[in-house]
Amino acid sequence: MIIMKKMNEEGDKETGILFSLVSALKKDLGPVLEEIEVQDVRIGLAYTGVLLSENYGGVACTPLNEFSCCPALGFADTLKSKTADKVLELALSENPLEAAVGVATVNALSHMLHDLEPENFQSSCLDILDLIKPGDRVAMIGYFAPLVPKILTITEKLTVLEKREIEAPQTRTLPSEKAREILPESDVIILSASTLANRTFDGLLAQKGDAREVVLLGPSAPLYPEPFFERGITAVMGTRITIPETMLTIVSEAGGTKKLHKYCGEKVAFSRKEWKRKEK
Repeated sequence: MIIMKKMNEEGDKETGILFSLVSALKKDLGPVLEEIEVQDVRIGLAYTGVLLSENYGGVACTPLNEFSCCPALGFADTLKSKTADKVLELALSENPLEAAVGVATVNALSHMLHDLEPENFQSSCLDILDLIKPGDRVAMIGYFAPLVPKILTITEKLTVLEKREIEAPQTRTLPSEKAREILPESDVIILSASTLANRTFDGLLAQKGDAREVVLLGPSAPLYPEPFFERGITAVMGTRITIPETMLTIVSEAGGTKKLHKYCGEKVAFSRKEWKRKEK
């Protein structure tokens, strides 16, 4: 969705968000990761899906726009039957497609952790529109078409930063390279979770300035909010996959967010203001 090579390079691999997510999951789940196997992986045109042996599924946006040639994975063997600890490491790959598989695995494991420690993952009833006030300058990184008209009923100061050309946009749309100019002056930033797989998250977040709200949004958003809150994200809004087998079919058939929510997923939100995690 967004390509900003220089911003990618600003994030140190060992201090970036993906490294923190992988490290935190390894710490919380420990040796269990070596016992969980990947049962299925689907890489669709819209989303990438992973199904684990414990019947937990997760998705991540497929970053096809990051490739100028065939994006085939170069693995000598298959991902199926690999243990979760190995596939989880793909989130750190420089290859966006491999990273998408890793992020989808992060999401599946976060769902598992939620069930193992429900007291540590109290969700919020917060809606993204609740965070926007009249007159706010809103920056949307990645085009969330259904949200645009709703935001415009609250404030007219909406700017969409997007690499692709958008047909009949209802608001000001700029190339993603303008993020350095727009984000520091914004009151609310809506950050597509696809920035995780294409490795632009850390660089973009560094440009947030004094924004009152910075929201990570989309089915790719890991429902493991603490590492995001520590970096200044104020809300994480993602999707919990409730019927993993159906998710695999939707991914294979190039289904998008609407189908995920309709047939196999539910929206989940976490608010930094409401977040409390019990000490183990």
